[in-house]
Amino acid sequence: MTTTIFLSRVLGPVLVVRGVSILLDRRHFASMLDGVDREANSLAFSLFPIALLMGFLALANVHRDTSSVAALLIHGIAWGGILKSTALILFPRAVLAKAQLLGRSGFLHVVTAVCLVVGAYFTWFGYVAAS
Repeated sequence: MTTTIFLSRVLGPVLVVRGVSILLDRRHFASMLDGVDREANSLAFSLFPIALLMGFLALANVHRDTSSVAALLIHGIAWGGILKSTALILFPRAVLAKAQLLGRSGFLHVVTAVCLVVGAYFTWFGYVAAS
């Protein structure tokens, strides 16, 4: 449980800040999605999914707690990250095309809401409920 509290204290504020940043400058994120195909040919884009995969594999292996909703959400984030980073390594163009399609269909609203709600929950769980 202490690992879940620690991760909630880290992930919660980060997700809230990400959600707020999208609210403050939605056009920046939309233009970032439009330009992501240019990034696909860079060395950084080739190495970043590998670093993500290592990080999410580490998270999935270190975090074994399943005693709370926060713990289950952390597991979901870890395994979702493993799947997405693996897809980025194996099929980068397909993942980017899907991201652009989702961006054009207004999915950024969903991302914003999820970041704010899950981030607020993690922050509450880590700092208030755990005390």
